[in-house]
Amino acid sequence: MPSSIVDSVAGSVNDIFAGIGSLQGGKIKAQGIRIKAQGDLAEASEYDLAGGLALKNKAFTEQSQQIKQMQLDRQIETSQGETEAGVAGAGFAKSGSALDLLRDSASQGALTKAVLGQQGLITEAGFQEQSDSYNLMSSAARSAAAQEFDIANQTEDMAKTAATGSFISAGIKGATAIAGLAML
Repeated sequence: MPSSIVDSVAGSVNDIFAGIGSLQGGKIKAQGIRIKAQGDLAEASEYDLAGGLALKNKAFTEQSQQIKQMQLDRQIETSQGETEAGVAGAGFAKSGSALDLLRDSASQGALTKAVLGQQGLITEAGFQEQSDSYNLMSSAARSAAAQEFDIANQTEDMAKTAATGSFISAGIKGATAIAGLAML
């Protein structure tokens, strides 16, 4: 048997195995990329959960602030009443020093109330920012997953194309070997 026929048969067998290898390798690579994409989707779900918890914390802070504001209002009113009662009990009129005491008490109460309100707003803004950040990370993870699924599909398609080329080459080499045998 001439060496050209042997070379054609060997090349045909080699191309068949190359085609099978391309298919299998492409499937394995695509599966690995899909697994990564699934991990990104799981990560996105965790970010969604964390973002939801941050919003709940914001709502709890708002409720807590309302309660603290009501408690502070009550303390201010109680303090004002005690000051007025003390002034009246001492026999002073609501003038001069007594008014200064009442004004100072009201001023201090308003300042405390403003500070409490501002602290609440800062805490709420922090939780809102946290939620927004988690939502952004979730969106990025979903986007990455979508791109990875696309890459996985393209990887599989390219492997099929490469395998098809190898199988066609194997067929041509096999036909060449058969034609060479027929000429003998």
